[in-house]
Amino acid sequence: MNKGLNNRIAANCWAKRIFVFLLAMIALGLLAEPGYAEQSKLEVYGFFDMEAEVSNKDAAGKIWTFDQHHLNIITIYPLDNKFRVFAEVAWEHGPFYSPSEMIGNIYLARAYLEYKYSDAFQLRMGTFLTPFGIYNERHDATPTFISTFVPQSVYGEHELSFMGKGRLFAKHGTGVQVLGTLSANKWEGKYQLYLSNGRGPSPTERDNNANKGIGGRLIISLPIETLRLGASYYTDRNGDANNARQNALGFDSEFDYEDIHLETEVLLASLERLDISGAPSGDFRKISGYYLLGAYTFFDKLTPFARYEWIGDNIDKDGHTHNATTFGINYSITPSVKLKNEIQFRSEGETVNSYQFYVASIAVAF
Repeated sequence: MNKGLNNRIAANCWAKRIFVFLLAMIALGLLAEPGYAEQSKLEVYGFFDMEAEVSNKDAAGKIWTFDQHHLNIITIYPLDNKFRVFAEVAWEHGPFYSPSEMIGNIYLARAYLEYKYSDAFQLRMGTFLTPFGIYNERHDATPTFISTFVPQSVYGEHELSFMGKGRLFAKHGTGVQVLGTLSANKWEGKYQLYLSNGRGPSPTERDNNANKGIGGRLIISLPIETLRLGASYYTDRNGDANNARQNALGFDSEFDYEDIHLETEVLLASLERLDISGAPSGDFRKISGYYLLGAYTFFDKLTPFARYEWIGDNIDKDGHTHNATTFGINYSITPSVKLKNEIQFRSEGETVNSYQFYVASIAVAF
């Protein structure tokens, strides 16, 4: 039996297990008491940020530049005490469109109908942010980030099987998601399971292969209330990579004690290689990455922090290891307005000299 067939059998087994677990969660959720507070008005909120940055990587980086990075408007409309519609539209980099010029991006980040039977069972149908790691569902909510940018070792774009770049898991998914919260004694668990089109040329409209994006996330809050543990999984046949199988497994933890905040994530990914003809080969490239972050808040306003991150793969090839060390300060002007200053010391293998990157930003929640 060849390696590719073994991988397909393993993927099918995972799909069956997730499907069985999904049915179990639905049954458990339906046993719980319904509880959805009825609301009657449209809710609107959002995020805004702007950055100033410079680096000594190259001539272009040495030019100071401003970036009006995000403006996200989120709307929630409760239909009754069980259904609500959630939508988020994002404007990135001050978008401008004309017949001869296109700058920035405008896109629908999320749009789904949510049904809530109880805390233990909710159902989402539409386009959602993939539940993966600490930050992917927080998306562009930069006022909630300690640093300006999320750790690139986990959430950045990396070289994929087809020599292009992208995330090691899909940022968005269009399909169905089941989620809920289960409690027992002093333990609490939050689960999310989903089926989506996966990645491809038009993932919100049409799946271009028979395989679906499958994944889930589990968060456990221990009796030690300041400690949270999480695990995430995602797999699909990437329609942008000749349907190559791509898997990602992540583990994360957060610890808060008084003014101390610690967090870490580990990402393990496997990307199916393509053969000379461009077809999936059944041979996988392994990638691993992680980061560690520590922060301390003074006077409920000033938070210095430090973060180290690393990512590499099993290819003995120059330039496939990247790391960065970040030192910064997050100042809370008001609970809704954050000012951040940080410097990153980056290293990208041996082909690119180490360089420094400085960024100052202001992030607003409204």
